[in-house]
Amino acid sequence: MNFAERNRKFIEKMQSLPENKKKIVLWTIVIVLAIIMGFFWIRSVLNSFSKINENMNIEIPIIDISDIPQMPSLDILETTAPTN
Repeated sequence: MNFAERNRKFIEKMQSLPENKKKIVLWTIVIVLAIIMGFFWIRSVLNSFSKINENMNIEIPIIDISDIPQMPSLDILETTAPTN
């Protein structure tokens, strides 16, 4: 029995199944393919992110704020507290 003959018999067998079993077979195939494609998609995304991370060279500048004058306190409770 060659490949074409086996495929023909398989298709005939599938055609003879009731409608609900055909749907079960279809959705099983769709779910398995979706899982496989999702696995490769996630791997590709992670690989792309790692390449982006390797190519980025971000240097955050350090700002010296020691010579900036200090602002007076604007706390309302400190300035309006009654003194005895």
